[in-house]
Amino acid sequence: MIMKNDPIIKDETTPAAPTAPSPQAAAPAVEVPPVEMDRLNELTDGNADSIRELVDLFFKQTTQQLAQMEAAVRANKADDVRRVAHSCAGASATLGMTRFVPLLRELEKQGASGTLTTAAQVYEDAAREYKLIQDFLATQLNPAAPPPGAAH
Repeated sequence: MIMKNDPIIKDETTPAAPTAPSPQAAAPAVEVPPVEMDRLNELTDGNADSIRELVDLFFKQTTQQLAQMEAAVRANKADDVRRVAHSCAGASATLGMTRFVPLLRELEKQGASGTLTTAAQVYEDAAREYKLIQDFLATQLNPAAPPPGAAH
C-alpha cells in the first residue's frame, strides 16, 4: 500500500512545477504602469492644469523626502527613515503610485523595527522607481513630440 501512495505523492507535487510563474507569465506584471492615471484624473476631475499642479507638488515634496531618506539610511537613523517613508508612502498611495508605495512601506517597516538591514538597497530601488514615475508622468502630461523625420 505504501508503494502505491508514493506515486500519488509525486503526482501531487509534480503539477505544482508547471504552475510556477514562468518569465512569460511574469511579463504582464512588469508592464503595470508606475502611476494609476485614473486615480490622478479622479482626484482632479480630469483637469489637466490641476493634474500638473498636483504632480509638481508631488515631485517637489518627494524629491526632498528621498534626499532625507537617503541621508537617514546612510546615518543609520531608523526613526527618521520610518517617519519620512511613512509620509512619502501616504502621499504616493493617495496619488496612485502603485509600485513605489511597497518600497516605501518596506523602508517604513525597517525603520520601525530599528534595523535597517536592507534599507540601502530598498532605498536604491525606491529611487529608481521614482525616476520611472517622473519619466512616465512627463510622457503622460506633455504632448508627444513628432517622431524624427515626420513632416512638420
